[in-house]
Amino acid sequence: MPFMNQHSFRYPGWWLAVALAALGCGTSDDTVVDTYHPPDAADADADAADADADVPVEVEVEAGADADADIGPDADADPDDAGEAEADVPPACPCPTLPTTCTAPAADVPTFTPPNEAMLDQLFGLLACADSSVRLAIYETDWDCVVDALLAKLAADTDIVFELVIDDDRCPREGGGALTCPLSRLETSARVSIALDNRSGLMHHKFALFDDARLWVGSANLTQWSFCTDSNNAIVVNEPAIVAAYGTVFRRMFVDGTFGPVAPEEPVADGAYKVYFSPESPSTSPSRWFNDLVAAIGTAATSAEAMINAFTRTEVSDALIAAHGRGVTVRAVVQNMYIDDAPAQALLAAGIPLHTGEMHSKVLVLDGQTVITGSANWSANAWSNNENSLWITDTTIAAAYHAEFERVWAATSPPAP
Repeated sequence: MPFMNQHSFRYPGWWLAVALAALGCGTSDDTVVDTYHPPDAADADADAADADADVPVEVEVEAGADADADIGPDADADPDDAGEAEADVPPACPCPTLPTTCTAPAADVPTFTPPNEAMLDQLFGLLACADSSVRLAIYETDWDCVVDALLAKLAADTDIVFELVIDDDRCPREGGGALTCPLSRLETSARVSIALDNRSGLMHHKFALFDDARLWVGSANLTQWSFCTDSNNAIVVNEPAIVAAYGTVFRRMFVDGTFGPVAPEEPVADGAYKVYFSPESPSTSPSRWFNDLVAAIGTAATSAEAMINAFTRTEVSDALIAAHGRGVTVRAVVQNMYIDDAPAQALLAAGIPLHTGEMHSKVLVLDGQTVITGSANWSANAWSNNENSLWITDTTIAAAYHAEFERVWAATSPPAP
């Protein structure tokens, strides 16, 4: 099994990432925390000292804090996990069995959590229909529900091959041997190969390829926090050039063992979709997707609706405030842990309506027609992590994300004064 690397040590329990001072772009990713959530919390760039760059290490805590790692115990505990002191065990939610027959989920239809049923049905439907291969690039997988489904597929289809790329911070090898997360249960099969990154930056993707023909992508890790507690989104994409672009990036990591910065690349477009990948060189500077996101806010004419986990870059808040100043309706739902950071505070000071909650999505809906989603938070650590930024220009899909924004908005509240 290629490229199964590991750190020479294991982080104990919950992690604390020390933010390094960022060079250039002035603002404040400096000591951010991506929401804290116990072991699901893991989007944590908690490799503080990472020298991928002079960029602060953000910890995503998935279980509540995915975080690009803006810090925190449990870094992918998604910063939406950022720093919250919740129970070590997330609330239970339904776990269906893997379907025994194939009913392929519709493409171009987003699903959201919580509740988890629609998204899990979408993922398990793709898994049940897979014929030859499943390729997963997932920051964190610690939910036995999902691992049980993967094992069921291996048992039901004796020809299928699984290839996984995971972040070694969230699932290191014990002394170079067994994985220290539930994925270790898969390695008894000769048809499963697992590659770990070996750097301080995060392998922060959340996507899966089925038979290299269908893509499942969004903000959710395969964790109980992501499905049962946090607000997340996912969508199935069948556009050939988009699927192929994710396949190229997967092979770069799994086959070539390349996780660090590459020369800047043009985004790949097909149909309603366009996708950017990072890290780009130099990772201390904004990635192309980040600059284009800021520019897109600058062209918004009617509305900008944000649902964001780790929000530490004031370039984005400055653009949203400028849009608000020219009459654009701007609203945002920000992960609890980031409400005291400079960007959220600037929005509040400018009179922009803002709510907080268990937010792990990384979504911006512009003018009711363009959706920006994927794995990347609005943070400097996202420039040095392995990330994808998926742009969708389709009014029907945008309407579904807008409806989800309204649902989340109604279920959350402004921060306490």
